[in-house]
Amino acid sequence: MLRLTFKIKLASNYHISAGYGKGFGLDSALLTEADRDGTLVVRGSTLAGLLRDAAWHLLDLPPLAMHSKEEVLERIFGSSAQTKRWSISSAYPMKMRLEEKKVIQRVRIDPRTRRAENHKLFTQEEGKAGQLFRFDVTCRQNDAPVIDEAAFIVAAARYNRQFGRSRRRGLGECTIHLDNTSGINDSDKPKDQSWEDYLLEHFNQAWLHNNLQEPAQPGIKTDIDTVCPPSGTRVQIRLIIRLDEPLLIARRALAGNWFDTRPFIPGSTIRGALAELAAVQNDLTEKETYHNFVALFLRGGVIFPVLYPAYWLQSNIYPTIPPCMGLTTCNIVPFKENRGHGVFNAWESTKCNKCKNERLETIDEFFILKKVDEFSHTYLPKQSSEMHVRIDQESQRASKGDLYGYNVLNAGQYFLGELYCADETSWQQLQKMTGISENNTLTLRLGKARQRGYGKVTARFERLEDMPHAFVQVPLHDRISNFKPSLKEPITLTLLTDTIITNPWGQQVSGLTEDWLEPVLGLGALEITYAHARTRVVDGFNATLGLPRWRDTALTAGSMVQFSLKDSPLGNWQNRMQILEREGIGLRRNEGFGQIAFNHPAYDMCQNITNGAIEIDKHLPPQSFDTSTKFSYYKLWEERLDEQLSVLKSIKKREKVKFNSYFGILARWLYLSTNTPVEELIKQFNLKQNQFILGQTQQALIDAIGAQEYGKRSKDNFYTTEACKEGIEQIHKALESLSELDRSLHKRGIEQIANWIGGLTREKEENS
Repeated sequence: MLRLTFKIKLASNYHISAGYGKGFGLDSALLTEADRDGTLVVRGSTLAGLLRDAAWHLLDLPPLAMHSKEEVLERIFGSSAQTKRWSISSAYPMKMRLEEKKVIQRVRIDPRTRRAENHKLFTQEEGKAGQLFRFDVTCRQNDAPVIDEAAFIVAAARYNRQFGRSRRRGLGECTIHLDNTSGINDSDKPKDQSWEDYLLEHFNQAWLHNNLQEPAQPGIKTDIDTVCPPSGTRVQIRLIIRLDEPLLIARRALAGNWFDTRPFIPGSTIRGALAELAAVQNDLTEKETYHNFVALFLRGGVIFPVLYPAYWLQSNIYPTIPPCMGLTTCNIVPFKENRGHGVFNAWESTKCNKCKNERLETIDEFFILKKVDEFSHTYLPKQSSEMHVRIDQESQRASKGDLYGYNVLNAGQYFLGELYCADETSWQQLQKMTGISENNTLTLRLGKARQRGYGKVTARFERLEDMPHAFVQVPLHDRISNFKPSLKEPITLTLLTDTIITNPWGQQVSGLTEDWLEPVLGLGALEITYAHARTRVVDGFNATLGLPRWRDTALTAGSMVQFSLKDSPLGNWQNRMQILEREGIGLRRNEGFGQIAFNHPAYDMCQNITNGAIEIDKHLPPQSFDTSTKFSYYKLWEERLDEQLSVLKSIKKREKVKFNSYFGILARWLYLSTNTPVEELIKQFNLKQNQFILGQTQQALIDAIGAQEYGKRSKDNFYTTEACKEGIEQIHKALESLSELDRSLHKRGIEQIANWIGGLTREKEENS
């Protein structure tokens, strides 16, 4: 893989609109990423447009007139008929600054009267000049023509001089330089020459003198053997994905140009990403290679998983299942960010017994597979909206009617599922064809706009040895140990993923009924006592053929049925249930459809789950936390803080400590230092080195008024005395504990420590 790293240096302010304002004081906000604590970002779609526009103008120059503009742009930047080879990431600041943006007021001038028009005053956020951004341009292939394309991209980047809004009126002035490369053989480059100069010289020789390399033939020959029919034990692989960029798995647009994401990653998306890797790395025109490809990706050699969001807490992630229709909660105080009024089984209760029999409603968020405790709640992956506009190539202005929006999954979140190979041979062939390996990370690109700053993820494949599925957690024999079919005891069946079932006439079912459940389950005649199901249309688009895919009607994940067997079950019913859970039911099971579970532990409030935590910090450390994760993580730290600062309660009882005047000043100083790095505050609270700033003699003040005029200090610094030592040490320990948390929590943590001290001060004042 070849990677070009570029650096953008801003010579003036810039504005890239987020597509919305902020209240009455700001009409157009600057594009930032909420999951990165408001970090400035230049989205990859903007950069792709800039490079394409610069390439368009380069090809208009007489020395490049020999090249077909359409062919070159399609080759490098792609088209509706051809996926581009190069992926362009979003650009982020190289260094964080205290003041990255400011609010500017502007007004529209009437061209006739040359005066300000009425009601045309507006405000916008602008990124400040002098900032440095960095972004990557990558290509998976590394053949001879890719160097020619890389040289053209470098030339297009150097040709560009502005980006963003009002670039003809002083905003967005910039220069783009090549900062670094990887994946290029440097044997031909002189040691004293930079990569930018080398590639620009190559651009001169290849493009201006028409010495281009011929495009490489698709695929690379390999010595993969033919896949034999499955004969061994299937292989269980846990797949964990961390979103490095916002992700858009688009569902059908309801209206206009708005693309809404799904809250999970379908199995067809994972299959497509791995199939793309296999197609790039292998020559599918060879008969044996093509046979292997079909056997793995189309004939059930591999079952690709649906990935549901995983809840992050204390360096671990916990699996979740989709909203289960058999679980209900109070509509007044629901089971969401806290336990609320609890969770109820839908067939047992219809009214909440804690708030005057209020109506119960089904849970509408993902249910965390974790023992229900004070930190248990449902979870919904965080999403944000971003607006985009198409720029007309000729006029260089926004095209009318081409405004569209993305509702995306925020970066930094985790998704979890389990992949199954038919046998060991299939798993080995999948690794050879795609380049994945056990217990190693791999970069994938998923979803829409995956080559324009969206869809970059890091995946990790971990081999498991006969463990319960992550979406169930408890072995089947523990869930049905007390089940007695002879007594017609009810049992529940839950659809963990969308399920497509057809009847003998080829019609797709739209409910959970006995007529298809009995032959599919094979447990004998049954009687339904409770059922709740919904359906959705499953459709898609074939990017290769450019045609819509076949449309199916599926029972949605979370649908459930409670039934009892009329007679004794046929044969070994436990073994039959185990086979159904392992193989699933219905169509398109290799894409993750049709996964089921009997007597899911969620109906027992996960009491049988011993430990659902999966440690990920060593291999996939979190990049950022969403709001709900921060809340839960911070709540745990608050409890530790209360214990560490409890000694201050005894300090304020001692008469020799002037808690009011001195610790009150300390609390205010800490509150004003929330933007100071915690590491610096820890050093200042180290009494052994006598670095505490409060109460110290200010040398700058002495130098300003003179040592004689300043005089001698009349009393000792209280903050270094024995009376204050114990309190300062406890605050020092609290800051050290805070430094172990994610940096995004430091500001709020310092505020909490200051409020804690200030609360004790006010308490003493009120008592006195």
